[in-house]
Amino acid sequence: MTRKSTDDRDERLLALLQQDARTPVAELARAVNLSPTAVRQRLARMERDGVIEGYTIRRGASETPKGISVVLSLTLTGSKCKALYQDFGHLPEIRKFWSTAGEVDACMLLDVPSIERLQEITESLSDHPVVQRVQSHVVIETHVDR
Repeated sequence: MTRKSTDDRDERLLALLQQDARTPVAELARAVNLSPTAVRQRLARMERDGVIEGYTIRRGASETPKGISVVLSLTLTGSKCKALYQDFGHLPEIRKFWSTAGEVDACMLLDVPSIERLQEITESLSDHPVVQRVQSHVVIETHVDR
């Protein structure tokens, strides 16, 4: 399915929903100077076109699981992300796993309960035949979380 382009009103709707996904349609409609029906149609179209891919729950700071957030940068031999995903994608600590372009070939966002668990995971990754290098970046503070 190909994504259709968004216009200025769509972008404004998306920005408002990123601030508060529970904003009533009537309030969204007033903010973008459209009828509630037109806003519902735009939202439905953006869902159909894959611009809006889903809805999620984010836990408040007091509900965040205890532990350490870490970004791992991985340098691989060739384009082997699929092999790595097949072998490690099941780990519950992995929140995100990206193939990337640039100096590294893949990145993972992990939530680990301890430095010891982080060490276990990085050692397992380092031992994998497609992995040349693993770099750990411990998250100290989150400034934006959308």
